[in-house]
Amino acid sequence: MHLIAAREYGRNELIGKLREHYSEQTVQTVADLMTEYGYIDDRRYAEKLARSYIEARGYGRSRAASMMRQKGLEADTIDEALARYSDEDITAEITEIIRKKYADRLFLGGVEGKKEMQKIIAALARRGYSYNEIKTALYALENESQD
Repeated sequence: MHLIAAREYGRNELIGKLREHYSEQTVQTVADLMTEYGYIDDRRYAEKLARSYIEARGYGRSRAASMMRQKGLEADTIDEALARYSDEDITAEITEIIRKKYADRLFLGGVEGKKEMQKIIAALARRGYSYNEIKTALYALENESQD
């Protein structure tokens, strides 16, 4: 009980923690009871993680999904939690990151500008954004700057 008092866990993550100290039968019984009483809920946990990874940390859907898989969540639970983030939400998130971190290096001319753009794209890709998502955000920013 002290584990879930500190933070929320997914079912598989909690099972992994409990296996370090208890028998398999005890672990399964405890996990079943915790789920039944609503102390652990993978869908609620996935939504919380999605919010944390995408909104607070600025990660893309692919990186968020990867990190959620590492926490032991099932693919359908992850997909459901990430489905609430539309392409427009992701584009807005990327444009906000670019404005905050890369505005001074955006749309420079010549060879130097091209190198900087490649660095920005690579940094955003490491955060888990797809090339198409990045490209869409960059086009939106470019159109904004021309207006």
